[in-house]
Amino acid sequence: MESIITIATVLTMYFNAANDVNAPYLYNADMENGVINKVEVYEKKADNQMAAKMEYRYAYDEQGRLTSKETLNWDEARKDYVAASRLTYKYYAHGYNVEMSYYDAKSGCYDVPTEVTLYREVAPMVTSVRTYRMNDQKDDMYLSNKMLVMGGGDDYLLATK
Repeated sequence: MESIITIATVLTMYFNAANDVNAPYLYNADMENGVINKVEVYEKKADNQMAAKMEYRYAYDEQGRLTSKETLNWDEARKDYVAASRLTYKYYAHGYNVEMSYYDAKSGCYDVPTEVTLYREVAPMVTSVRTYRMNDQKDDMYLSNKMLVMGGGDDYLLATK
């Protein structure tokens, strides 16, 4: 299975968003050697001003694959960004996992993942996608969704159960 979450993917997402002149937001990317490390998002105001909204921070592995995307929200009182959530990407021979965690301000760190989605190639051009969610007691995860994605290029067929 080819990794689809690469430096090029992040660059494409940024340029698509930044080039939309009708969007209510403006984007400023911090790039180094063709790699986006962070993107600041500003909201367009009616008086031709802009206000800080959020920031995305990206990390990559030695193969250029995305390993984390952290979202920080602007705190007007602090005049600084504060951590909100993080997607963590883990790669395996036949797929990858995406884990969603939220920041716990009391403990000063990210909590255990609240959701994990597993993408696995089960046959050529067939990917199994399973999503697990954390229960209320935060001691176990349960299967919340599963589907097969079949096809290639622009021809996709989704089978859900």
